[in-house]
Amino acid sequence: MDTILKVIKLSKAFGGLAALREISLEAKAGQIVGVIGPNGAGKTTLFNCLTSLYYPTGGQIEFVGRPIVSQASSVKMRLVKRCAILFFVLGLAWAPLFWSLLLPHTFFKVEVFLLGIFILSIRFLLVRGLMRFQIWAWGLMFVFLISDLGFAVWCLTRPLSLGYLLWTGIPLGYFAVPWGIVTGPFCIYLVLQLFLREVRQLYGFRLGPDAICYLGMARTFQNIRLFFNLSVLDNVKIGFHVQMRSGLLGALLRTRSQKEEEGLIEDMAIEHLRFVGLGHRAFDLAGTLAYGEQRRLEIARALASNPRLLLLDEPAAGMNPQESSSLIRLIHKIREKGITVLIIEHDMKVMMNLADHIYVLDYGVLIADGTPDDIRTNPKVISAYLGGGAAHAET
Repeated sequence: MDTILKVIKLSKAFGGLAALREISLEAKAGQIVGVIGPNGAGKTTLFNCLTSLYYPTGGQIEFVGRPIVSQASSVKMRLVKRCAILFFVLGLAWAPLFWSLLLPHTFFKVEVFLLGIFILSIRFLLVRGLMRFQIWAWGLMFVFLISDLGFAVWCLTRPLSLGYLLWTGIPLGYFAVPWGIVTGPFCIYLVLQLFLREVRQLYGFRLGPDAICYLGMARTFQNIRLFFNLSVLDNVKIGFHVQMRSGLLGALLRTRSQKEEEGLIEDMAIEHLRFVGLGHRAFDLAGTLAYGEQRRLEIARALASNPRLLLLDEPAAGMNPQESSSLIRLIHKIREKGITVLIIEHDMKVMMNLADHIYVLDYGVLIADGTPDDIRTNPKVISAYLGGGAAHAET
């Protein structure tokens, strides 16, 4: 079977608290993979990292062979830091040019001199932010690079009319032309580098949750998140949003294609409701459903996005044994549709009857993985559930 999800040494820290520490797991196409562990083990944090609600501190995530999160490039980190230093050096050379061009021709000499000092200070703060990989520095850098590029072109096109270097008889062109020759290509090069995915990742840019859903990964939540004042049918129709092709203009003008798409989505939403056993409640408000029905509605809404991987966060929580048995049958039906399932569950009876492979977390550490039979007899797992997880986390 092809590997649909691969997680490699994933870590997530909140300040000094390590919620996940180098977690590695994988899910193959058509599998039902379980994630279990005591409360606070990091299970929901793992799901939040997979769906881009959290950005991992370290590690890699690959979904259908595409990197969702990859290890920060140390090569690009060094390159950005070197470019930042060169940018500041060119800024120090820019200041005499700025003063030489403006001071001899203005009455406000003190103000112009202080303006140059101020711009140099901004450059210094910008360089520091750039080297610390702060997103504001990434954005502000383009303003300075474009202005420097324009100034370099201006200097190179009129080298003989620039006057003299301040307080000297040296033609300013002798100083401005070399500066422009270096600065122009450097600005273009750094702009291109800042747009690279590996560099943007250093500054916190990532695929958002909507992009993850579009790629084919959908999820439910530990705490039910439905639109309780909308109908059951409308809740499922919202799940089709990533598949819709009619844009804002089509919705405003109510074009023929938009109406046809709306009708098709409504028919498909009803089919999803029938699939999860809620076809008879389609026009009821979501808030009037029983707890177990709300759980199934969340699953129907997630299925509406046509996922390849479905993440279920404690779907059996609060269910009675009959509802849990019904849920197990539903998840098996989802697998039969060719959808891989990654599930978090505390109900061990549900997990042992459902999962093909189980991963066990404790205090953010992966302490065991294997088949349900392997997990059932694993001493580390037994110890974690009986209160000895701290000792194993340390080992």
